[in-house]
Amino acid sequence: MDARILALSYLICWGCKSEKQRVLRWDFPQQQWIYPDTLWGELPITEPAACRTLELQIQLEELYPWRNLYLLAFLESPDGFRTQSRLELVFSDSLGRWYDSDRAFETVIAQRLSLGTAGVYRIGLLPYIRSDTVVGIRRIALHAYPCSSE
Repeated sequence: MDARILALSYLICWGCKSEKQRVLRWDFPQQQWIYPDTLWGELPITEPAACRTLELQIQLEELYPWRNLYLLAFLESPDGFRTQSRLELVFSDSLGRWYDSDRAFETVIAQRLSLGTAGVYRIGLLPYIRSDTVVGIRRIALHAYPCSSE
């Protein structure tokens, strides 16, 4: 089988494997994310212990000044208990060459996440940098989808 057909078949199957659930989407009309504006989204869980994957999408403008971005990610359970993790997202190599020419990046931030209690979880994102304002950011989106049955 031609490698192009095989690759196209894989992409079609991957795209149809499960529906993504939008947890949050935030557009920055001024291309600025100002500290301490935490972006919050909700993830309703109806099946406790079901496996989820969280995918983060970020779109940057050309004026984004850094090669990476640190975020604090918060997970708040239905009973109010909150945990946090620090994430580093790297957008270019050490010579400043962007990993994606249109500056639209996707990465998995939680794989095989299993939440033990039914209810609505809140997920928050906060910039964790030495500046009060992250400039050059166009959009952030977070999606959840069921884990594959591998």
